[in-house]
Amino acid sequence: MQRLNYNPKEKGFYMPAQWAPHELTILAWPFGESEWQGALAEVRREFMAFLRSIMEDEPVLLLLAPGEEESFAEAQRNEFLSSSGWANLRLATVALDDIWMRDIAPIQLIQNGSDHLIPVKWQFNGWGGKFAHNRDCAAGYKLLELMGVDNFFDVPVILEGGAVEVDGEGTGLTTRSCLLNPNRSGLDEGQLSQIIKDYFGLERLIWLDNGLVGDHTDGHIDMVARFTPSGNILINHTEYRCNPHFHVLRDNYEQLSKYFGANRLIFLPLPQQTIERAVTEDLADISRIEGLVCANYANFYVTTHSVIVPAFEDPADEVARTIVANCFPQHKVVSLAARAILQHGGGIFNCLAQQLPKKTVVK
Repeated sequence: MQRLNYNPKEKGFYMPAQWAPHELTILAWPFGESEWQGALAEVRREFMAFLRSIMEDEPVLLLLAPGEEESFAEAQRNEFLSSSGWANLRLATVALDDIWMRDIAPIQLIQNGSDHLIPVKWQFNGWGGKFAHNRDCAAGYKLLELMGVDNFFDVPVILEGGAVEVDGEGTGLTTRSCLLNPNRSGLDEGQLSQIIKDYFGLERLIWLDNGLVGDHTDGHIDMVARFTPSGNILINHTEYRCNPHFHVLRDNYEQLSKYFGANRLIFLPLPQQTIERAVTEDLADISRIEGLVCANYANFYVTTHSVIVPAFEDPADEVARTIVANCFPQHKVVSLAARAILQHGGGIFNCLAQQLPKKTVVK
């Protein structure tokens, strides 16, 4: 593999919107009982439903940590799917620390006016050194081998895929709380803005101040605001001043209104009952807030023909699914349980998956 050293934007490369056609989705099988706070079986049940839903639409490359081949084979046997039901699944054993492919896997760029694809490998430090990450950082290079990549961009900057949201037409969103955090690359806003524009093919990058309170990623944008093919932007919203996210979401709305106009912003409700049950009495101590405080519907995942929206056994689940469906009129929009994945892992569906646009070849 050859490392490229030119500016991809100058050559017409850009990151497509997530709803552009996919060659496949990259996922990783949940493993490690302690990593999931003793809830691995429940997490795997939710994960298998997510995996099945994606496989109905497009191929999946599923990474297995060494020694987990049999655990996944057993899960397959329990699914009672025919052999044809697994036809869209490809397996590879790769050493991993965790399974959040949005942040671990390389990001694919496509060249304007052609089907030429080149991946970008960013550096990864476990969301600011909070978690083990050496194997996850190396897994990105292993994925390049699995994809049969000849050329790629190897950027010596810490950046996670969930930290940047793009519309595929030159605009991106991110948060200062994450990418300007001292625990990342240590670059200032001007320096990092230029790098992101160059490697995502953006004309403008809009910075929000903060992501969700208690998000261990320091505030990924994919838990806050998402572009849609309708031209609208889905943003989290709550009317409850006691909600720990109220002030952050109000500020985000005001900032995004200045750039896009209020008429393009569509509110997604927060699963209020779920969050109320998760919040402790002492909000000053973030470490005491349970994982479900970051429950939200913005962290949906878009395949070629479907949108998979998280559900939390909350009255707002169906309301949120309907709102998302209105912004994705050409997609099938479904809700799937994600309560255990979030509560015990800290992420949701978009965090789990990384898409490869069409024309990528996986060996």
